[in-house]
Amino acid sequence: MSQPPQAIDWESRYQAGATGWERAGPNPAFLSWRASGALAPCRILIPGAGRSHEPLALAEAGFDVTVLDIAPSAAAAQAARLAPFGARARVVTSDLFVHAPTPPYDAIYDQTCLCALPPARLSEYVALLARWLRPGGRLFALFMQTGEPGGPPFDCPLPVMRDLFAAPLWAWPAVLDAEVPHGPGRVEQPAVLIRR
Repeated sequence: MSQPPQAIDWESRYQAGATGWERAGPNPAFLSWRASGALAPCRILIPGAGRSHEPLALAEAGFDVTVLDIAPSAAAAQAARLAPFGARARVVTSDLFVHAPTPPYDAIYDQTCLCALPPARLSEYVALLARWLRPGGRLFALFMQTGEPGGPPFDCPLPVMRDLFAAPLWAWPAVLDAEVPHGPGRVEQPAVLIRR
């Protein structure tokens, strides 16, 4: 029997208010990347964006934004926020495993998508990221560090991430940014990877 595309019913979690991953504002790593100029206006994808604040901030800053989410209520919330930006901001309600953009994106901002997927799907997802991102493009990732089994959020230990996002296809920075707290006992490790 085949595995459901994403295996987790995200819409039910939004309907039940079980959204402990949501922040009150943009992620501190996102703000740092914007302030430093590392994340500059381009054509960008935010997969599994949920109701996060970053898509609106990107649209306001002049990015060409595509939001991808499987949960209809989260996608509707993003569509309402992004409506004033017209063709520069799109919301796609779809399973991410069937998204096939043309041309590839210049950048991808992955705050919660990677840690929301069952670990058995990570290799497949990383292959999608490589297809979605043009050579020389940047993946702005926040790798969740729970140190615990189970999820979501699922633990994304750095040795595993370095194996998944390996050379020669991916280049890691020489030094990683400081970790960002995210709930009791959890941190996110920001990393900007370059797609070779």
